[in-house]
Amino acid sequence: MQRRQLHRNGQTAGLSIVVLHKDRPELLERLWRGFPMLWELCQQEGIALELLLGDTGSTNPVTLELLEKPPVGVEITRGMQYQFSRCNNDLFEHVKHSTVLFMNNDVFIDERPEGVLEMYRAFVDSPTLGAIGAVLLFEDGTVQHAGVEFLRTPDLFAVPYHPGTRQPSVHQLGDTFETTAVTGAFLMTSNELFARAGGFDERYVAECQDIDYCLRLQRAGLAVQTMHVGPIFHVENGTREPGEENWADRALFIRRWSSFVECLQS
Repeated sequence: MQRRQLHRNGQTAGLSIVVLHKDRPELLERLWRGFPMLWELCQQEGIALELLLGDTGSTNPVTLELLEKPPVGVEITRGMQYQFSRCNNDLFEHVKHSTVLFMNNDVFIDERPEGVLEMYRAFVDSPTLGAIGAVLLFEDGTVQHAGVEFLRTPDLFAVPYHPGTRQPSVHQLGDTFETTAVTGAFLMTSNELFARAGGFDERYVAECQDIDYCLRLQRAGLAVQTMHVGPIFHVENGTREPGEENWADRALFIRRWSSFVECLQS
């Protein structure tokens, strides 16, 4: 497995948010709007917070202007060449705090930033929890993500999917429930666990590295949960082409994990 030796730099209690971004100024504007709301809440409660943003080659002039004026608490790394696992691992080497939230640039927290704090408290209060994700909604209010499960048909056995997508949510605000995995679009874990696991496996080019990480946590005896903390919206494919699929990544995942998935479902 192509996992690197990562260093655990974040020794202080608090939350580090890691985001990759390219162009799409409307997404960056909304991130710049939502993060200060969360920053203010964390300041009030004495929780250390930072956002590490990796720019993967923006050329849009509006985006470049926004990058010159980040909110307080944001550190920008420029000149990255996009590869989800490698770029997130690279940014992870710079985090300062003991809890890390990997978040997509097309996830919007501005409607209810306190939900992020609720997830943070739930995570740090649960020593047997390896990772926690959130119920994510499309902007029409239907579910984009409420955990990850696996197909069971013989031809697609162990391929990950999002159950309940495009349907109304069956979960209520504050619900927390066990899931097999959660999406890397909004995945909270500990600095120590992520470093010990070697981060996201860089052999995955575009998909499945988040699910692979969650299954490694489960194999080590740690739980994975999803929490409904309010309207957190996910545009989905905000930087990738809609409908883009990487079957090489899926094939790699199936080779590694189909037997484990079968045991989970038995």
